[in-house]
Amino acid sequence: MVQIAQELKNNIASKAVRNVQRGYTEDEKMRGLFRSEIKLDLQRSRLMTESFKQSDGEAVVVRRAKALAHVLEHMDIFIRDWERIVGYQTSSPEGLFHPIDMNWRSVKRLVNSEAGKTLLDDAGRQELEELCAYWKGKCMSDRHQELFEGDLAKYWKYEGTFLWTHLSELGIPDYEALFKSGLNGRIKMAAERLAEIEQTIPPDYVDQKEFLRSVIIVLKAVINFAGRYASLAKEMAASEQDEEKKRRLEDVARTCERVPANPPRTFLEAVQFFYFIHLVRYLEYSTLGIGIRLDYLFGPFYEKDLQAGRITRDEALEILQLLWAKFLELGLVYSPLVTSVYGGVASLQAITLGGTDRAGNDVTNELTYLALEAARTMRTIEPSIALRVHDHTPDELLSKATDVIRTGLGYPSLFNDGALIPLLKKWGVPEEEANGYAVSGCVYMEIPGKNITRRVDGYFVLAKCLWWALHRGVDPKTGEQWGAKTADPANFASWEDVFAAYLEQVRFFTTKMAQVENTCRDLYAKYCPRPFYSAIVDGCIEKGKECKQWIYPSMVHDMTIVIGSTNVADSLAAIKKVVFEDRLVSLPELIEIMDNNWEGREDIRQACLNAPKYGNDDDYVDLIARDVHHGTEATMETVKDRFGFSKRGDGSAVSATYGLAVNTPATPDGRLDGEPFADSTLAPQPGMDRKGPTAVLNSCAKIDTLQTYNHLLNQKFMPQFLEGQMKPVFIDYLKTWREMKIPHIQFNVVDKQTLEDAQDRPEAYQDLIVRVAGYSAYFVELSKGLQDHIIDRTEHRLA
Repeated sequence: MVQIAQELKNNIASKAVRNVQRGYTEDEKMRGLFRSEIKLDLQRSRLMTESFKQSDGEAVVVRRAKALAHVLEHMDIFIRDWERIVGYQTSSPEGLFHPIDMNWRSVKRLVNSEAGKTLLDDAGRQELEELCAYWKGKCMSDRHQELFEGDLAKYWKYEGTFLWTHLSELGIPDYEALFKSGLNGRIKMAAERLAEIEQTIPPDYVDQKEFLRSVIIVLKAVINFAGRYASLAKEMAASEQDEEKKRRLEDVARTCERVPANPPRTFLEAVQFFYFIHLVRYLEYSTLGIGIRLDYLFGPFYEKDLQAGRITRDEALEILQLLWAKFLELGLVYSPLVTSVYGGVASLQAITLGGTDRAGNDVTNELTYLALEAARTMRTIEPSIALRVHDHTPDELLSKATDVIRTGLGYPSLFNDGALIPLLKKWGVPEEEANGYAVSGCVYMEIPGKNITRRVDGYFVLAKCLWWALHRGVDPKTGEQWGAKTADPANFASWEDVFAAYLEQVRFFTTKMAQVENTCRDLYAKYCPRPFYSAIVDGCIEKGKECKQWIYPSMVHDMTIVIGSTNVADSLAAIKKVVFEDRLVSLPELIEIMDNNWEGREDIRQACLNAPKYGNDDDYVDLIARDVHHGTEATMETVKDRFGFSKRGDGSAVSATYGLAVNTPATPDGRLDGEPFADSTLAPQPGMDRKGPTAVLNSCAKIDTLQTYNHLLNQKFMPQFLEGQMKPVFIDYLKTWREMKIPHIQFNVVDKQTLEDAQDRPEAYQDLIVRVAGYSAYFVELSKGLQDHIIDRTEHRLA
C-alpha cells in the first residue's frame, strides 16, 4: 500500500502556497507564489462571467445559482488512469481557480507581478484583463470600496493591528441527512416548501420563492455534473482494451449514476457522494476546510461492506488513499499579503476522527485506524487530522496516533473533549450537538450540518494593542490618533494600569472590526448568496431562507483570530519586574528605548528578556497570562455581531504569528521590531520554556478554557521520545494533557539538525513536513524567516 501511495503522490502537483510576503514588506517574491507547474485556470471565471451576462436583471440568488450551474454544465472534465473517485475544480490537474466575483484586482496584480508571473501566459493575461473589465464595480471588493467611507475605510485597510479578510467561508454540510435522502430528497424538500408558500403567501414570499428556485437549480446541476462523469466513464470504458481499467471505469460510471442523486449504499458510493459535495462547495465560493467526521460517517458503510464481502481492508485503504489524493488537488490562489498568514497552505483541509456520538459514547471504529494508516502511508500536508480525545478514548487509538505523530507529519492534532464540549455548551450549543462537533481546519470548531457559514473575520494582533496602550493610541511617526485615547503612561503606578489601558485598546479595535465585519456581512448577504451551501445544511430549505439571512443561534459561527497573547503576558511581567519592582527605568524611558528598537540600551533589553516568562510553571507570569487571556476575551465579548451574538477570540493563527508580527514595533518582553510572536495562543515564546514540557502544561492549565476560547498549543519533541521504551511515557503525557483540561496540543517531531540541513540542502528534503501552526507544510516551501521560527522552538524531552 505504501507503493500505491507513492505512485498517487507522484501524479499530484503540490498546490501549497509559498509565504512570499511578510506584512507589507518585500520578502521572497522572486521564488514565486507557487511551483512553476501550477497555473491559474480561468475556466470558472470565464463561465461565471458568461452566465452573469445572460442573467442580468434577475434576482442575485438566482443569478448565482445559474452561474454555478453553467460552470458545472460546461467546464471540462476528465478521468485519470488511476482514479476511482472523480471530480475536479479546474480544467487540468495543475490548475487553480481564483474567485473573480470576490476580487478581480488582487489576481490581476498577482499575475503581473514577480510572485505570480508563471501562473498565466500572455494570452491568459489578456483574457483575464477582459474578464476583469466585466467585474469592475461588481465584485465584492469593489462594493466594499464603493460603500466604505470614514472609519469604515480607515480601519478596513490593513495597518498592522488587524487584518480583515473575507477570503473564505467555512461550514460543514449535513452529510448525515444528505446520505439518507440524496440530493433528489433535498430537491423534493425545496419543491414541497415552494408548494407550501404558494398556498400560504408569507410576507417574504418573493424572497423565499427566489431562494427555493435557486436551490432546485443548483441541486439539479450537481446531479447532472455527476452524470457527466458517468457518461465519460462509460465512453472511456467502451474503447478500453485493458480489462482492469475497463472494470474500474465501469465502476466509476455506476457510482456516478447513483450518487449524489440518491443515498449511497456502499463505502465507495459514500466517499464519492461526499467528494462531489466537497468539490462543488469549493467551486461555489472560495472556501477552506473539510470538517467531516470521517470515521463516524463512513465507518458504518465500511463495516457493512466488509461483512457482506464486498470489500477488503486493503481495498478500503486504497479508496482512502485515493481520497487523500483528491484532497491534494484542491487549492486556492492567495494574494502575496495573505501568504503571510497561510504560508505553506493549500486549502487548510482537516478531517475529524474519534470523539463521541450525540449520547456521549465513543465512536472509535475500524475506519478510525484505517484513516490513520492512510495518513501514515500517504505522508501529505493535507488533509490534516483532528483527533478528538476524551476519557474513554481507547489506549490502542492513542498508541496508533503516536505512531503517526512519530513520523513527523505534525498530525494528528489532539482536541480535548473534556475542555471543548463544555466551551461549546457555554457558547449556546445543546449538549447532544456539542458532542458531535468537528474541526474543519486549523482549530476551527463547527457543528456538522448546522448553518454556520462565516467564520474568520480577521487576524487581531494583541501585542499591537499593548503597543497602542503605551502610546495613548497615537502613532508617534505621524501624530495620528489611531487607537483609543488611553491614559498617559507617565501616570501609571503599576502593571495593572498598563493592562487596563491594553484592554481599552482591545475594546476599541474589536469595535472597529465588528463595524467593518457587520457591514460586510450585509453586503455579502445582499450580493453574494450561496444557494448550494444553503441547500445542504439544516434549516435553510425549511425556512425558505439563504444561509446568510439567519444563523445557527450560538457563538460558534463568529470568531476573530488573536495573535501575540503570550507576548502581551511576558511584556506585562517585564514591566512589572523591570519598571515597578527593580526600577531600572521609568515606563516613559522604557517606551522611548523600545521606540528606538533598544538601540544603545541592550542592558535594559536583557533585563526584559530575563524577566519571568510564561511556560515555566511560574505563577509570577502565568497568572498575568491568565489575566490577559480572560480579560481579552471578556472585553471582546462585550462587542456584538449583526445578529446580536458576542465577538470572541480564536487560536487559529496559522502563520500569522510570523507574518503579521512585522508591523508591530519592539515590545517590553525584549522582542525586537518586527520579530515573530509566540507561535500559538498557548505556546511560550520560542526558547523561553526552559523547564520541560510538563511545566508548559502546568502554565497552560492556569488559563481557563471556559473563560477564553479554543486555543492552539505547539510543542516539539525529538523522535526517540515517541518510540521504544519511551512510547508509553509519551502516551501517559497525552493522558496528563487530557486530564488537565487543556483544549489542544500538536507536535513537531523533527530535530534541529535535520531542519538546519534542510535549509542548506533543500533539494534533498523536498518531502520534509513540519507543523507550522494548525496545519502542516513542506519545510522547503516556507520562507527562511518562517523556517527559523520553527527551528527556534524548544526541543522538549521526557525523563
